[in-house]
Amino acid sequence: MRVVAALFSLLMLSSIAVAQEAKPLRIGLLTDMNGPYTDNDGQGAIEAAKMAIADFGGKILGRPIELVLGDHQNKTDIGMAVARRWYDNENVDVIMDVNNSAVALAVSWLTKEKNKILLATSAASVDLTNKQCTPNTVQWLSDTYALAHNVAAAETKAGAKSWFIIAADYAYGKSLQEEATRAIVENGGTVKGFVRHPMGTADFSSFILQAQGSGASVLGIANVSADFISTVKQAHEFQLGMKIVGMHVYILDVPAIGQAAMAGLQFVDVFYWDMDEKSRAWSQQRFFPVMKRMPTTNQVNAYQALIHYFRAVQAAGTTDTEAVMKKMKELPLEDQTGSHGYVRADGRVIRDMYLFEIKSPAESKYPWDYYRVIKTLPGETGYVPASESQCPLLAKK
Repeated sequence: MRVVAALFSLLMLSSIAVAQEAKPLRIGLLTDMNGPYTDNDGQGAIEAAKMAIADFGGKILGRPIELVLGDHQNKTDIGMAVARRWYDNENVDVIMDVNNSAVALAVSWLTKEKNKILLATSAASVDLTNKQCTPNTVQWLSDTYALAHNVAAAETKAGAKSWFIIAADYAYGKSLQEEATRAIVENGGTVKGFVRHPMGTADFSSFILQAQGSGASVLGIANVSADFISTVKQAHEFQLGMKIVGMHVYILDVPAIGQAAMAGLQFVDVFYWDMDEKSRAWSQQRFFPVMKRMPTTNQVNAYQALIHYFRAVQAAGTTDTEAVMKKMKELPLEDQTGSHGYVRADGRVIRDMYLFEIKSPAESKYPWDYYRVIKTLPGETGYVPASESQCPLLAKK
């Protein structure tokens, strides 16, 4: 009887282990489904995430992978409610995307509280991996320091000494403005004024008139997506007469505004579909057939982040948060898009960035041939230096 009982106990334990192994690994993609950020992220990020899951056969460590979708509607309370429900009631292991800095910062702290993992593939606030860093967050999107500091420094060094800045009036826009201002002043320039606008502003005429009246020679635009498109279009309608510098530009902005109007504009980014053989193959053969357009950095980030997370889970042999985060920071970035770089101790993904310039229509040789590389900005120098970081996870050098 004792032998039978022992065998029965072993069978029960084995059944429980199998049941636990079969428990789905749930990824919560929290994004803007219908608002101003949906074109540059939204459905394209969802499709890219599905591609990453498919590339792992839909399973990891014997567990099926499930993608759960949520819309934060660019409201912190709604985003937090979704994230909390996912963590508390729906067994979500990882949240990704979160393309609104205020929502991302709140979700980052909740993720730490719940000891889960946040893959911030579409949030740009530098605070995520600086003064509000946590051991549970990895930030893929170039942050506001990398975006604004690099382009503002490059343009100021090249002679753009007098600036006026139009910024979005929330965490992301304010951070872009502050980082750009610091770079301008450090490189011998001046900011003659700035103005902030609400998200989703339709009429930028008063802001553009203030820029014209400032006497500045450069208009720095510290907003993104629909707001950026509206600002540039209206600046051209007013025949602004100022050099325009974009601090966060997406490839979809070019056809939305018009390539002729965008020609000559410089900005920084980490990805362009036509950079090399791998980026072209993934963009043309995987992404374009589904979305009928080339991917934005946010959408590529969704693929890259999940591939890196899955590789870390495989290497760790577990989905335990501490073990997986350790592996994510040990393994180099490597995937079908041609990604390269690493995750720094503070959770900041370090990759080379590029100073791009938008070609004129006459210079483009085929569809989506929009960018030329002006300069490579090494990842080691393009982000907040360890010596300046306020993140306690990052050892000062």
